[in-house]
Amino acid sequence: MKIAIWTLLFLAAATPAVLYFFQRWRQQRAEREGVAVYATVVSAEPMKRFGRTLPMMKISMWIQEPGGSNRSVTLHSRVEPGQKITAGVRLAVVIDPKNPNRIYPAGPEAAKRVVLTGPRRERRQMRKARY
Repeated sequence: MKIAIWTLLFLAAATPAVLYFFQRWRQQRAEREGVAVYATVVSAEPMKRFGRTLPMMKISMWIQEPGGSNRSVTLHSRVEPGQKITAGVRLAVVIDPKNPNRIYPAGPEAAKRVVLTGPRRERRQMRKARY
């Protein structure tokens, strides 16, 4: 009986850690192998839980993939305390190669290989801003 209780307690404590490391592994794989594109922020609102504001934001974005398809996605991400994200801002994101519905914020290495999409005039402006 004691062993069963200790086993259940261990599993309850280890499950969140395993899920966290699995999610981090998926994100790192997506940054290495996925397609990096710019996403235009449509709206950003702080997340609340139990009436308290969290250091996370729910960011709704519009993505144009290299194939030409357009879609709207939502990303829940931690935001630095002084960072402001407003509508119209372009953020670098990575599309997971195994599941295109998963979107991750692009790290520094992935941001270097962003594929420019959109109208020609916008691509020129983004190319000038990158250097």
